[in-house]
Amino acid sequence: MKIRVYYEDTDSGGVVYHANYLNFMERARTEWLRDLGVNQHSLKIKDNVMFVVANMAIKFKKSAVLDDELTVHTKLLKLKPCSLDLIQDIFKGDELLIQSSITVACIDASQLKPLKIPTEIKKLMETL
Repeated sequence: MKIRVYYEDTDSGGVVYHANYLNFMERARTEWLRDLGVNQHSLKIKDNVMFVVANMAIKFKKSAVLDDELTVHTKLLKLKPCSLDLIQDIFKGDELLIQSSITVACIDASQLKPLKIPTEIKKLMETL
C-alpha cells in the first residue's frame, strides 16, 4: 500500500512522528483484509467479529520526512485458530525504514474475548 507523508504526520523537525507509523500499518492491514474481500465494519456489525492487535515489535531503521512516498508491505507469516502473525515493513523506494512483526487476534466484538477466525476468512487467508 502506498502512503504519502503529509505535514500532519510529522513532528516539529519535519520527521514522521514515531506513532504515525502505527497508523500507516493499520491502514495497510485494513486494505490487506479488504483485498481479501473482508470488510471489517460489516464483520463487526453482522458477525460480531473484530480483529485487534495483540502484540507488536517494531525496529525503526531510518526516518521518513514530509512528502515522502512510502510503501507498506504486509505479509502473512502464520495463521493460528484465533490469531495471525504478520510482518509489516515500510519502505521508501527500495530503502527499508521500518520492520515490524504483529500478532492480530480475532475477538468476539461484544465480549472482547478470543474467538476462532471464521472459516471463510481463514480459507481466504490460506490462499496467500
